[in-house]
Amino acid sequence: MTARLSQAILLATVLGYLVLASLYAVRVPIWNAPDEPAHFNFVRSIAFDHRLPILQAGAYDESRLGQLTSEHFPPNQSIDGITYESHQPPLYYLVAAPVLLARANADPRSQGVALRFVTIAIGALVILASYRLGRLIFPKSYAFPLAAAAFVAFIPQHLFMDAAIDNDALAELLVCLTLIVLVEDLWEGGRPANDWRAGVLVGLCVLTKLVAAISAPLVVLGFVGSATLAKDRAAAFRRLPLRFIRSGVVAMILSGWWVVRNLVIYGIKDPFGLRRHAQVVVGQPLTGPVSPKLVEQMSLTAFHSFWGQFGWMGIPFANRTYDVIASFSVLVVLGIALFLLRVAWQAGPSLGETGGPTAALVAPQVWALGLLVAEALFVLVGVVFYNLRYLQPQGRYLFPALPALALFAVIGIGELIRERYTGLVLLLASLGLVWLSIFSLFSVIGPAFGR
Repeated sequence: MTARLSQAILLATVLGYLVLASLYAVRVPIWNAPDEPAHFNFVRSIAFDHRLPILQAGAYDESRLGQLTSEHFPPNQSIDGITYESHQPPLYYLVAAPVLLARANADPRSQGVALRFVTIAIGALVILASYRLGRLIFPKSYAFPLAAAAFVAFIPQHLFMDAAIDNDALAELLVCLTLIVLVEDLWEGGRPANDWRAGVLVGLCVLTKLVAAISAPLVVLGFVGSATLAKDRAAAFRRLPLRFIRSGVVAMILSGWWVVRNLVIYGIKDPFGLRRHAQVVVGQPLTGPVSPKLVEQMSLTAFHSFWGQFGWMGIPFANRTYDVIASFSVLVVLGIALFLLRVAWQAGPSLGETGGPTAALVAPQVWALGLLVAEALFVLVGVVFYNLRYLQPQGRYLFPALPALALFAVIGIGELIRERYTGLVLLLASLGLVWLSIFSLFSVIGPAFGR
């Protein structure tokens, strides 16, 4: 495959995503994606009240919210007062506020649809960043990065969330950009300019969503990897403290004001507003005692809602659809396991010629893949920890790691088939996801809303 053909396929992927995401945005009735009203009210506070909101008692009403979601937010019902996301970091809402100001004279529902397109635009950047990440790790391959970008673009639940008002897409983008900087740093041997770039991205991650703060430990691991791979390893490790200080200072300059604000408003023990949030969301379902049966049920729900469980988790696929997806997923996991075993058993990564996904890997590639594994584990641990208190086994909480998961998924597929057929099989898998996204909108989501 040539570079020009690769660019054309990537452009077609992004355009296809934009068309489908736009259809999701206009066909799914407004407020019918998780937490949309609360996110909208955050943007409205910045745009019209010219201030960051403060999370206060009364922001969450379980009975009212349950009624609105069960009735799919009737047009005559107001969403005023649904403000339980007011503790969130402000960056996404600051980005979205100018769009809301431009639609100041429209009705709230039209304003909400306009804000959905902000998230869609960010989601398009996530696709491009995912492709770039894949190309950095496997510079000899076009098929694997392109397929990974398609997976990011067309997993139905991810597409559904990208066509909603939420800060998830921006968190995904910034974490993926952090990984890009770190992988570049692995190849470049610890370039000082990357210290500042990493610091900026960590600061922006903290200002976007708490889960995105996993970028900080990823930077630590990435810089250690660069020092390990350096020609003068002793000198590189001596420079490590300075690298951490540079990036850390930049991150704190960018995001520290928000933490200080929270300490002033919510108290010295609540730098992220989480204690206040726990006090406000009284009535939200709690996990309670953990049992094997509960873990099984939560895992199944998480799997279903990773692929597609729309609305406020009330519009699932038919069981047969999940069965097909599960069969596909088992094969992918098997392929990933075989790939990791092959990497572990290879004679040892060298610093020689770059390997592809089906060849022996060189040391920077092994470290880069290790960073992707670490990212996925950090996100998973965060989801598990959150669910120890709140019963929220939603697969979308894994999406900050989706670029990494997508790349491993296509690697797993490639591991199971002969190399000469890799491009064709990955193309068919990508087209299968496109079909599933179209099917989801017109045969699952649409009928649930009478459309």
